[in-house]
Formats: sequence, structure tokens, C-alpha cells
Amino acid sequence: MQKIQEFWEWFEKNHESYNGFNEKYTLNPKEAEELLASLTEALHNYSKGLFVELSNDDEKQELIITAQGNKEFFADAIALVEDAPSIGSWKFIALKPAIGLDFNFQMGEVTINPDDLLFMPLEAEEYPNDIAVRLYHKDYTQEEGATRNAVIVGLYAALNMYLGEVATALDFDYIDFDDMPHPKEQTFAFSELKEYVAYKKGQRPNAGQEFPTENIKLLEGKIEGLPQLLVVNQALQHYEFTQKFPYLLKMTLELKNAGENGLPQGNTDEIYEIEDVVYQEIFKANKGHFVVTETYNRQRHLYYYADTKESIESALNLLNSEYETCSVSSKVEFDPFWVLCEQYLNI
Repeated sequence: MQKIQEFWEWFEKNHESYNGFNEKYTLNPKEAEELLASLTEALHNYSKGLFVELSNDDEKQELIITAQGNKEFFADAIALVEDAPSIGSWKFIALKPAIGLDFNFQMGEVTINPDDLLFMPLEAEEYPNDIAVRLYHKDYTQEEGATRNAVIVGLYAALNMYLGEVATALDFDYIDFDDMPHPKEQTFAFSELKEYVAYKKGQRPNAGQEFPTENIKLLEGKIEGLPQLLVVNQALQHYEFTQKFPYLLKMTLELKNAGENGLPQGNTDEIYEIEDVVYQEIFKANKGHFVVTETYNRQRHLYYYADTKESIESALNLLNSEYETCSVSSKVEFDPFWVLCEQYLNI
């Protein structure tokens, strides 16, 4: 919170220098680049994964905070903008919004025009709920080099403009590229991609369900020779209401009764008592979701997402201050797109 406040104090002090930025960039690009560098430096004091885009003229002044598609920093962008003060006529936007199909731009020597683009759905029986596509551009080549890179960067920029930064980063499980489709490949206009994504989302088992029926799966593995046990709620794969439950509770139980294999042995009543208290207070009370329990190397980690910090505090306040068979610690993080648990939900 302190670094967020420091950034906005800096911008409030310096915002007038960025009025009419588009015109300044046209008249004096060097000065504009220096202003942009100063703004980026101030932003990086808060989060090094964020960048800015400025759009202002006589009608509007906008500052877009972007993570350039890196979902690990999406939460930082949202937290920053949610705490933005009112500064003149400035409008602050977290992550690049969709602007539709009204674009046509150059990426190096490559032209990106939505009317010239095609896509093909990629379907796999073993992954029926995934969204995977192939994008076509006539200048794409399999050879490494500037042209290939320009096409890929340009096509991702096109996706950002059409669908928005969040959808581009989170909606697709796989994207690849080609130049022209083979005769037997069924392709569609780029303008139909948004409708296709919506269709695929609507076919998922948990589509439209804020509280889908739990689908608990037990997974066993080994890490460095020690057993790892996962209990995962797979009903939350591709969950669409993550922003309603943006706070991640990670609880760590240090197991005092663990055996040589790192797993609990003997009396486990206290462990299950702790888990049940949190489960009842968060999930059963419709305040959030159970995601996963991981047991490994004398530790048991519990992951829940909740609607508010207060809901989490309410659950934690019901726990005892001490337990004989384990010690309990907890951490709460703002994670509105559930990025921190993605590795478990995608198993």
C-alpha cells in the first residue's frame, strides 16, 4: 500500500507535464521519451512488471497501466488503479481494454490488418475444455528472424486490441501460427474469434456457475524422493468468476507428528479440525472456494479464495491459538485471476 501511495503522490505532483502528451510526442519526441521514462521509473518503484500507455488530447486524458500480457503482474495493475485518487481530468485504466477491430498498423515491415487474418480452432479429445487456435498471417515464416518475430508480436497486439489484455492472456490455453491454411483446414475470419471463444466457454461443465459442485481429485507424486499428496477441486478449472473471490488464503501447517516420509502419522484429528473450520466458514458460507491441499515434506498447505479479507479473518479467528500436532501460519494475497494457483488447477 505504501508504494501505491508513493506512485500516486508522484503522479499528482507531475501530471501536468503529461497533459497533451500525444502532441508533445509529435513536436518533440525526445522530450516525450524522457517524460515516459520518468513515468515508467516511478511505476517500477511499485512493480517492475508494469508499464504505461498514454492517450490524451483535447477530449480525454487516459493513463493505461499494462503488464504487457504478463498475467503474473495483473493483480499489481488492478490494485494500483483501484487506489487511484482523482487527479484533474485523468482516467486511469488497469490493463489494456478491448477496442474492437478498428485497427491497421505496421510491425516493422509487416502489416497487421484484421481483414487479412484467419484463425482455425484446434481441438483435442483429451482436452475438450481448452481453447486453442492457430492464427494465420501471409508473412509468417518458420525461419527464425525479424519477420517471424514481427508477425508474432503483431498478432498478439491484434488480439490485445480485439479482445483486451486480460482475455488474450487468460482465455487461450494454446496459440500457434502459420502463413496460409492448407486446403483441408477449416478456417474462420479473425472477426469471428470472439464469438468462438464465448462458445467454447459456454460448453464447459462449470459455465455460468458461481458455485459449481465440487469435483475433488486425489493426486500422488514424489519430489526429491518424498511423497507429495494433492487434493484438488477440479471443478474450478477454467473458473469464470475469479474476480468475485480475489483474495487467496494460503495456510501452512507445520506438522509436528510427521514421519520420515514427511507425511502426518498418528493422531490427525487437529489437522482435520483446522481444515473443517476454514471449509465451513469460507466455502459452506458461500464466501469463497476450496482450491487445493498439498502435503509434502512435513508441511500441509491449504489454499482458499475468498470474497473479502474480512471473510478470511473471520475464519482464522475461529482457530485455536495453539495446537499439539501442528503450528499454523497464514498469508493473504490479492490474486483476482487466480494466477497463484494455476499450477494446481491445470493439472
